[in-house]
Amino acid sequence: MGVTKATIYYWTSQKKIPHIKLTKRLLRFREKKIMDWLSQKSVVADAPEAGKRNRYYARPSSSISDDSIERIIREAREEVLKR
Repeated sequence: MGVTKATIYYWTSQKKIPHIKLTKRLLRFREKKIMDWLSQKSVVADAPEAGKRNRYYARPSSSISDDSIERIIREAREEVLKR
């Protein structure tokens, strides 16, 4: 999503992003829920504005591999367990 881990942790603490809290420090994210959440946040450019260089958030490709998800989970687990 192009954001830092700290941002993800902040969003979860503020209940801004869908997640599953398994323990006090262990979170899980369902890909479909995240993709749906991202699509709700998507902004469509107006035709006259389309040529300008603006930042628009778009739904990322749904071709996220299981390996990528497992890596993200592993990194999050390692980060949580370090504390």
